[in-house]
Amino acid sequence: MKAPGAPADASERLAEAALAQAFSARPELRGTAPHYAVAVPGLASPSYHGVESATYRVAVSAGAEPTLFLKVSEPCAAALLDPAAAFRAAEGIAALGLAPEPLHLAEEEGAILFRCLGPDWRPATLDTLQRPDAMATVIDAFRRIGAGDAFGRRWSVFAAIRELRALLGPDADSLPPDAWFLFDWAEAIEAALTAAGTDIRPAHADPHASNLLFGPDGTLRLVDFDMACDTDPHYQLGAFLNEACPFETAMMAGIEMAEGAFRADAFNRARAYAAADDLHWGLRALAMDRLSPRRALEFRKYAAWRFLRCRMRVGRPGFEETLRSL
Repeated sequence: MKAPGAPADASERLAEAALAQAFSARPELRGTAPHYAVAVPGLASPSYHGVESATYRVAVSAGAEPTLFLKVSEPCAAALLDPAAAFRAAEGIAALGLAPEPLHLAEEEGAILFRCLGPDWRPATLDTLQRPDAMATVIDAFRRIGAGDAFGRRWSVFAAIRELRALLGPDADSLPPDAWFLFDWAEAIEAALTAAGTDIRPAHADPHASNLLFGPDGTLRLVDFDMACDTDPHYQLGAFLNEACPFETAMMAGIEMAEGAFRADAFNRARAYAAADDLHWGLRALAMDRLSPRRALEFRKYAAWRFLRCRMRVGRPGFEETLRSL
């Protein structure tokens, strides 16, 4: 781990400025000497992990074990992120015992300092999430968050898709040839959900496996609050089941856990939102491919996978009937 004073790049300069603020503002940290090291190197494919931010393990002195975790937004992703909203959501979720405690927001640097969970906590794998007990634990966490106070940041996956389309422009060479087909389906999904009516609840809203950490006793903690918002809870459920379940029979079991009994309308909502979520993250990866200076990250490869899965879902026989039965 290194001491502040010789940042290697822009992210480390922001990290050091954020640490100076936090160690001055927090009484328990004053007089200590922070040391830091990269926590999670960025990886766009096969998992979209650590690409819109840089993360650091932080110790309070040289040679000490890291007890803090610093997340610093990539400046290139500023248009996609709201660190202040993420901090508020992290506070609310941590108050439920479902997230590490956020200690300090350095808003100008786009950084949040958290307590570190420690080495016994591991990100979920798809095998983990397919276990009924783990799936039920995640869905129960979503329920508890949804029953709490609103976060104050309203968000829709469909509005985000439109914003990303505008950012990329109609002639973006990175869009797939059938982008028009996927966009048409996104509009049809939005129209169907609007006609059926939607609820709005607070949600973590980013249930990638890497954001779901399990302790040795099966306890769950959520991390990464950049997407946390007030949105339709079926969006979050659909995105999670899309991540965890390779087959629809497993998705049906997840619907039963979430609803108390299997409901065809909730299942169809989840499938519709899953398609929209794939399109959103495909476009978001293409936006980062354009914006990020980290050229070694395979943004287009990740985007291609999300577009493929969206294409497979909306192209399945009966998907239009799914929308008619929301």
